[in-house]
Amino acid sequence: YGGTIDFFDLTNYDKATVKVTNGTTLNYSEAAEKTSFFTKIAAKFDRKNVATDGGKFSFTRNYADNFTDVPASAWFYTYVRDAYRIGLANGTSATKFSPDGSFTVAQALTAAVNIHKAYTGNTVRAAAQGEAWYTPYVAYCIENGIIKDGQFTDYNKNITRGEMAIVFANILPESEYKAIRTYTLSDMDDTLPSAAAVKKLAEAGIVGGAGGKYNPQNDIKRGEACVIFTRIAVAAMRDAKAN
Repeated sequence: YGGTIDFFDLTNYDKATVKVTNGTTLNYSEAAEKTSFFTKIAAKFDRKNVATDGGKFSFTRNYADNFTDVPASAWFYTYVRDAYRIGLANGTSATKFSPDGSFTVAQALTAAVNIHKAYTGNTVRAAAQGEAWYTPYVAYCIENGIIKDGQFTDYNKNITRGEMAIVFANILPESEYKAIRTYTLSDMDDTLPSAAAVKKLAEAGIVGGAGGKYNPQNDIKRGEACVIFTRIAVAAMRDAKAN
C-alpha cells in the first residue's frame, strides 16, 4: 500500500504510473496491456516523460487525443501523436490538427530546427522586433547547413514533398540515416533536384511512396509531414520493409 507501479509500453514509448492504495485491485496481463490498458485508459494515469532514441528526443507533453480530426484508426495517428509529444508539431487549433492541410516552408524549417536542437543541445534566438517569427529559424538552418542561403525565397508558400526531403535529409549526421532497406520509387531519377535526398530518406525507412511513386512536386500534407518528423526522431518507427 502507498507504493507505485510503473508500466512501460516499449512500442509507443509510454510510461504510466499507478498509485497503489488500500483496496486497489489491478489485473494485468499481456493481452490487457495490448487491448485496453494503454489504448483506452492510460490517459487517466500520470504519464511521465520518457526518452526515445538514445535520450536525444523525449516526450515533453502528453497527448490525450487532443485532435478530433485524428482518429485512432487513421494511418497517421501514431505519427501525429508522437510528433506532438516530442514537440515537433502543433495543431491548427486546440482541437484540430488538419492532417490534410498544407505545410509551409517556415513551418517545415521550424520543425527541422526543433529536431536539430534536440539532437545537438543548441538553442535558437528569439525573433527581433520587426522580424518575421520564422527569421531566427531560417538563420539557424543556414548557419547549421540544413539549407543554403537563398534556397527558399518565400517562406510562407507550401513546401513540396521533394523540398521537404531535401531539408530533412540534412538535419542529422550521416550515421543517423543508415540504410535499412532497398526502396525504389518509379517517378524519381537523378535529374530531379530532390533525387538524392529522397533516396537517402527512403532507404533509411523515413519516407515511402503511394503506388510506387513519391510525387515530389505535390505539396506535403500535415499528416505526411509528421511521418517524417517522427521517423527521423524515433528510429524504431522507421519502416524496414523493402519493395
